Amino acid sequence: MSCSTCCLKVLSIIWDIIYALLGLVLVALGVHIIIKFEHFNTAAFVIIAIGVIVILAAQFGTLAAWRESSNMNKSFVVILLILVVLQVLSVGFFWVFQNSLLINVDKTFDQLWHDQPVPIKPGNQSQIASIERWLDCCGNVGSTDYILPPNSCYNSETDKLNIEGCRQKFLDFIAERWTWFNYFSLIVIGVELICALLAYVLANSIVNRWRRSKYFPK
Repeated sequence: MSCSTCCLKVLSIIWDIIYALLGLVLVALGVHIIIKFEHFNTAAFVIIAIGVIVILAAQFGTLAAWRESSNMNKSFVVILLILVVLQVLSVGFFWVFQNSLLINVDKTFDQLWHDQPVPIKPGNQSQIASIERWLDCCGNVGSTDYILPPNSCYNSETDKLNIEGCRQKFLDFIAERWTWFNYFSLIVIGVELICALLAYVLANSIVNRWRRSKYFPK
């Protein structure tokens, strides 16, 4: 029994560490969004908050397994199940309302486009210019949006003018990354379920070991 408890303890700690690493990925993603897109700070802070919660939960689970505490492991199971339910609801909600999200992203792009300093100078340093350099695009619907396309419209490697507009490329980029994020969330949910299962089995194993030691002392 002690051997099986030890094996479960090691497995639980390993999966809790994996769970914590996923939380770190979420925090890094949120920070990346803040740096790249100042207009999406709300979403970034939500992602960072989720990542921090995941890291704290993983630390609690690791401590519970390390101390071989039945009560702490059972509490960890409850915490994980609550997180799983909330995340399943969130993923389902955002998957269903993805079109609404893209509409808001489209409005945000409009705001960025109209917030540019006029006249547009060759060395334009606006958010739109950052998107143009990043996605190799030019203007709203194309390079014809400018009388004289700024430097950000030219490919940094070939110096050729990017003809394609940024609006659709930006929407496609967000839609693709949003789908990836939903899949990543499903991976997190899967890891949470594994951690919850291991913690539950470990808690029972600890209780059984205690009972055996009580009734069958060495």
